[in-house]
Amino acid sequence: MNIGSVIRKYRKEAGMTQEEMAGRLCVSAPAVNKWENGNSNPDIELLGPIARLLHISLDTLMSFREELTEAEIREMIRQMDKMFETEGYEKVYEWALERIREYPNCNMLIWQMAVMLDAKRLTSACAEPEKYDRQINAWYEMVLHDEKEEIRHHAADALYGFYIRKKEYAKAEEYLRYFSDQDPMKKIALGRLYQEQGKTDEAYEMFEISLFSQYQILVFIFSFMIELALEEGNREKACFLAEKTGALSRTFEIAEDKDWSSVLNAACKEKHTEGIYQAVDEILKNANGTFDLKKSRLFQHVRFSKPDNSFHEAPESTILYQAAVAGAGSCWRKSDNKK
Repeated sequence: MNIGSVIRKYRKEAGMTQEEMAGRLCVSAPAVNKWENGNSNPDIELLGPIARLLHISLDTLMSFREELTEAEIREMIRQMDKMFETEGYEKVYEWALERIREYPNCNMLIWQMAVMLDAKRLTSACAEPEKYDRQINAWYEMVLHDEKEEIRHHAADALYGFYIRKKEYAKAEEYLRYFSDQDPMKKIALGRLYQEQGKTDEAYEMFEISLFSQYQILVFIFSFMIELALEEGNREKACFLAEKTGALSRTFEIAEDKDWSSVLNAACKEKHTEGIYQAVDEILKNANGTFDLKKSRLFQHVRFSKPDNSFHEAPESTILYQAAVAGAGSCWRKSDNKK
């Protein structure tokens, strides 16, 4: 709501005519009429008297709010997107500039408008995209220290991408500090940075480390799923998941040639306890890196430590092994019951 609409609203609530308000402020009635119609704004020295006359705060008079609701932000972004279809980039930019001036502390709004303007200038008809570099980057910089990690991350990622495109690699690398060390995208971004600089070996190493870490996460997830299947006595599902784990290891070239998942499958079907132990044992050894990773063509640039054959020390190995014991024990008990 603009200042003229606020004046009209609270003037009427106070039961004053435009002439009465003008008389109290020592201005003309046409001046008040222009304010309310949005044709002009009151002089700055009149803002205090207007607020006191209408019994409202200056923040209310100026429609100032530190934050907007998520729904209000979504509506503004929707309106902005629609404007791109009918208005030129410059007009939409100026409209966004006014909205950000109204809500200078609303980082969510600033970030989302910056993202949209940034994307549109690169993908749609914008005669001079570089003209907006300074302001859009300034908006990203403004929200880099927001309390919400999502906003910080995306702002840093946008600035990183901008300086990568400009081939200002040292500047691009500065923004990687805003990425969490646990964020898998950090190593990928670093790999891309090396790639752009022609540092091939370093780029491969970052990409391969990222690939290997994702493999480990997937194996960890499969281990819990196998545990669940065995706990509920669903040997068929456990064997299916074990087979997928084996296929995953072969895809990532981290498995021995022998298909131990198939052995496990057969052992479960036959309720062969020793076979189950042996197959799970071998699958876990491969899943935890006891296979010589230097043989893998996928990880030629990663400097792995010497494999540790005591796989039972790994948390996921213990979980899977205990689950397998439970599953094998279940087979044993069922076999006993039949006797």
